Amino acid sequence: MAISVTEILGTDSLSGSRLVINDNFNILASEINAMEVYFNPTAGTITNLNDLKTEALRVGLSTVLLDINANNFNILTRVNLSGNLNLNGGGLFRNDIDPQTLNDTYAGPSMTIAVGTSTAIPPYTVERVGNTSTSVLNIELNDGSIGQEIFFVYSDATTGVVEIAGAIDPIILDGGTAIQLNAKGQSVHLLCVDDGTGNGDWYITGGSGYTIV
Repeated sequence: MAISVTEILGTDSLSGSRLVINDNFNILASEINAMEVYFNPTAGTITNLNDLKTEALRVGLSTVLLDINANNFNILTRVNLSGNLNLNGGGLFRNDIDPQTLNDTYAGPSMTIAVGTSTAIPPYTVERVGNTSTSVLNIELNDGSIGQEIFFVYSDATTGVVEIAGAIDPIILDGGTAIQLNAKGQSVHLLCVDDGTGNGDWYITGGSGYTIV
């Protein structure tokens, strides 16, 4: 609320205004103490608020992690959700697509492409693949994070074989060690499942036209 103090006029004497000056300091001190229940200038924190209204909110200084404004609600870091996620009145749109098509041109002479690394999980939900070569294009899929999904979609109008296999740990397959796609429209959907010891294995949970070899 607004702070109200008593004005000291230019014609007032210092000795005669001493009580007014002291009262004004007491009022200011009381208001500052009341605000410091919520604001801690030393720690740089705000706590104990019952209600906060703002037009925009940004979390992160040199690297923005959360940006909420009138036009967007952007979360720019990993989100861990322990409760339920209820979507009411809208859909869930997944558009985490690798802008690079994984094909023979991208692979070069090695005809091998790693998806993820030994220390970093595969970064995209959807990987587009294709192959114009008569040689097999090998995609080495590194271990994922438990619960992670990844799609491989043959998007080029070609017929070269794209073979997907585990880079370190094998993909769990029934009767083979790799998955092959070789025509536009074919796809495979993989889910990383806990192996019972806290490590994740890739399993096929869907797809179209793929072959296990």
